[in-house]
Amino acid sequence: MRSRSPWSSRENTAAVGRLFTPKIAEFYEKYYAAKGVVFVKGTAVKSLEVSDGKVAAAILRDGRRLPADMVVVGIGARANTGLFDGQLAMERGGIKVNGRMQTSDAAVYAVGDVAAFPVALLGGDVRRFEHVDCARRTARRAIEAILEPSGGAAEEGKAFGYLPYFYSRVFALSWQFYGDNAGEAVHFGDFSPPVAGGKPKFGACWVSGGRVAGAFIEGGSPEENEAMASAVRSRAAIADLAAELGSRGLGFADEESRRKGVRRGALAAGDRPTYARHATVGVAAAVSIAAFAYWYGWMAPYVVKRDFSDPKL
Repeated sequence: MRSRSPWSSRENTAAVGRLFTPKIAEFYEKYYAAKGVVFVKGTAVKSLEVSDGKVAAAILRDGRRLPADMVVVGIGARANTGLFDGQLAMERGGIKVNGRMQTSDAAVYAVGDVAAFPVALLGGDVRRFEHVDCARRTARRAIEAILEPSGGAAEEGKAFGYLPYFYSRVFALSWQFYGDNAGEAVHFGDFSPPVAGGKPKFGACWVSGGRVAGAFIEGGSPEENEAMASAVRSRAAIADLAAELGSRGLGFADEESRRKGVRRGALAAGDRPTYARHATVGVAAAVSIAAFAYWYGWMAPYVVKRDFSDPKL
């Protein structure tokens, strides 16, 4: 971007409006602004101006022109399910599966971004999650289901015991989100701008029906993140929102995890960030893909010439 102030154009009025509360969004917007990011709200990019084969500016819907050397496009995506239209049942923009990741065709399994599955924590409500953690966990569940004997209709009707989980790291910040942002949001912690070298620590819990439905935490330690994940998974009961969450916040989650006997490090791998494991898996996947690409490049001429109609193959 030209100058030290990159532009961020948003049609909605709050950062990550589908997940952040206005108070949380305000903190991050101010933090980003202090780093030189300029938010342009209430409009959207209409077109890109190109000069000499390179992007020169972004033209907004309201007519404004934003000079730019680089444009990073983040517009979202739809699950690519067109191949299976008319063949598999669809729901929530994805392929409908049961708790075993089986589609409407019991011989076909779907995992990752395209899979819409019933979530036990959400009362069996069917959801679809676009996140690497969900991709790993649903893939693992599908393999388990394929290898284990079928439990019949009762087993197939069970919802998947998945804890919805998202995380992000940017600048010196690192946040985690668990569960569902349904119900009343109760904030805790210090939302004031961090002093030089300091790190913020705050969050919010969503309470529905007197129980914790979801939680967001910025700057939590691994132990604090685990405690909050445990409170969400167990749907910890809340008697007094202000006293138990507003004033105590992470202290409440820690006490709940201790009361329920949750050991440090006892949560499933998918319930907490495992950046080292993610990196290891990523490297392994990259090496595997590279090896396959090398093999395919060498074998392709022979594979193409094979007669797949031959019953011996």
